[in-house]
Amino acid sequence: MGRFRTTGRAALLAGASLLATAGAAAAQGVDQAQAAQLSLDRIVVSAGAEKVAADTPQAVTVLDQEDIDQTQASTMSEIIEGVPGVSAMGGVSALGQGFNIRGLGTGLADSDSRILMQIDGATKFFEQYRMGAFFSEPELYKRAEVLRGPASSTLYGAGALAGVVNFTTKDASDFLAGDDRFALRLKAGYETNANGRLGSAILALRPLDNLDLLAAYNAREADHYENGDGEEVVPSNVTSSSWLLKARYYVGGDRGHNLWASYQNWLSDSTQIYDQSEGFGTTPVRRKVDDTTATFGYENDFGGSNLFDLKAQVSYVDSTVEQRETTFLSGVTYSEFSYRTWQGRLENATRFDWGEDWTGFLTVGVQASRQERRNPRVTTSGSVNHGATTHPEGDMTKYGAFAQLELMWTERLTVIPGVRYDRTRLEPGLGVTTTQVVEDDAVSPKIAAIFAVNDHLSVFGSVAHTARLPVLDEIYSRTSATASNFALNLEPEESDNYEFGVSLAFDGLIARGDALRVKTTAYRNDVSNLIVRGASTSPYFINIGESRFQGVEIEAEYASRGLFVRAGLSFPEGENRTTGVPLNTIAADELDLTVGYRFDDLNLTAGWRGEFAADQDEVSTASERTAGYGVHNFFLTWKPQAGALDGLEVRAAVDNLFDKAFRRHLAALDAEGRTFKLTLAKTF
Repeated sequence: MGRFRTTGRAALLAGASLLATAGAAAAQGVDQAQAAQLSLDRIVVSAGAEKVAADTPQAVTVLDQEDIDQTQASTMSEIIEGVPGVSAMGGVSALGQGFNIRGLGTGLADSDSRILMQIDGATKFFEQYRMGAFFSEPELYKRAEVLRGPASSTLYGAGALAGVVNFTTKDASDFLAGDDRFALRLKAGYETNANGRLGSAILALRPLDNLDLLAAYNAREADHYENGDGEEVVPSNVTSSSWLLKARYYVGGDRGHNLWASYQNWLSDSTQIYDQSEGFGTTPVRRKVDDTTATFGYENDFGGSNLFDLKAQVSYVDSTVEQRETTFLSGVTYSEFSYRTWQGRLENATRFDWGEDWTGFLTVGVQASRQERRNPRVTTSGSVNHGATTHPEGDMTKYGAFAQLELMWTERLTVIPGVRYDRTRLEPGLGVTTTQVVEDDAVSPKIAAIFAVNDHLSVFGSVAHTARLPVLDEIYSRTSATASNFALNLEPEESDNYEFGVSLAFDGLIARGDALRVKTTAYRNDVSNLIVRGASTSPYFINIGESRFQGVEIEAEYASRGLFVRAGLSFPEGENRTTGVPLNTIAADELDLTVGYRFDDLNLTAGWRGEFAADQDEVSTASERTAGYGVHNFFLTWKPQAGALDGLEVRAAVDNLFDKAFRRHLAALDAEGRTFKLTLAKTF
């Protein structure tokens, strides 16, 4: 570790300490303070007993509707990029973003599938050169869970070497209170830098006591923004529309027995710069994205039965990109890149009680999916080709089975062993010059535990072995149209992950009713057979020896009456252990701070949010280095609770107040300069 980066880490830690001290001092003398809802006290959606994020033996961050609304996000990455260890990588537009957790993620030039992205339990996947991996609209969601580390693979799916990001869409019940049968929410937003506009409408209905219906529509448009130096950043524009239909029927009025369905679509039509077109980086390419997710679910707790708590769902996901360009060299004028996936999942949780002290939850389940990857291309002569050397067509079938046991002794000790088995079958499609089918399987065991030493201190840890099986792109891509160097013998990536952490919880620490929560996690993830791009004389993808990803993440929150203070710190490192060279997918050390105050009498919340990153000079080449930065943002929210203005919500913010010119380490383009945001919403 370089001296400068060590100094930067010390500065970030000092900043967090000073802020926490200031927050605590501000709370002194506050009588009858009541702690606000803390994110570390939010329930984590998982199998077994309900638990808050602070009491799980894994690094988990839960973002609720208020967190999402406060960001006034225009892209999905803006929702989660403040979570410790999480970064957006690649471009800055809605079409060009991938995600990175602890140095692993969804790359823009690779076929990475090391983060599982889910919407209402349906797994999303997309890979195309210079395209993002996840397309959607922030306004559709009310909750986001970020589970960092491969231990989450057991329940969510194979190959989550980096972790899982699970988004939950809005429900009609979020807008219907008491005996309400009808609610209409209208929202409009504007951003000055990119001339960004947002319009949104949500209709919630309860025609029957046991039937909830929701319909939502959003339209968003923004020009290319300017960086802190006043230079236009291309491509950074956003043009999209989206809609969501959702229904939930409670059988016999029983909330634990219900059927639900959701259908959403996100459509975008815009232009990007494509560095493999004629012009070598200057040719605009028109890309139209049509992304659909449809899910049907069934839940039945059998009236609170200990033996049965059944959940089942089937889903269909279709992510299609239509690309148009004028390329006389290749002769291609139109091409389509699509992933269509059918998925199914069935699981049951059983509760066991042994005496007065021991309780157990056994969750068992199965999963299956079939993915079709297609790439038809129309040439100037009108002929149709299927696939390219670097984007082969094919079908992938997956089967998985999992079991997890959660054992709890009183409220002091929880032990969670689990195991998962997965099998894949890859079949080449049209345009691929081999007919060989590739099959793989893997077993992924884990064990995790958390022990409450006392009411204030808990220690936790986990050990997980996780395998990621190769996908179609990695097996059937070639270095040229005449080459036959397929990676048919590519080995699965294997991860051995170790985590240890401490969780602190204090209530009434300084003033009556205040609350302090701190969770620190140290991790080391050793990955063997890491899949990377090969040389021109090798298969397109190859395995390399061993890589190590390690670091520390800290989340801290303090609340007292109206005051709230939040801090998130991450110190990641990564190294190719075969060569000893740092990995270029490691984010910079970063500190995210929020300080705010709720003026309850005025229904007003005001606050400051800072983002601070150290220099990142631990890279393989000097050209990959990025400078550190500090960015200051301010926000204001007003929610009147009575009279004609009841139901109104006004949000104002200024991001990058001092118009700082900077680029986040894993981003390909400069960040946005100073911008003012205003959002108005009204629920009728």
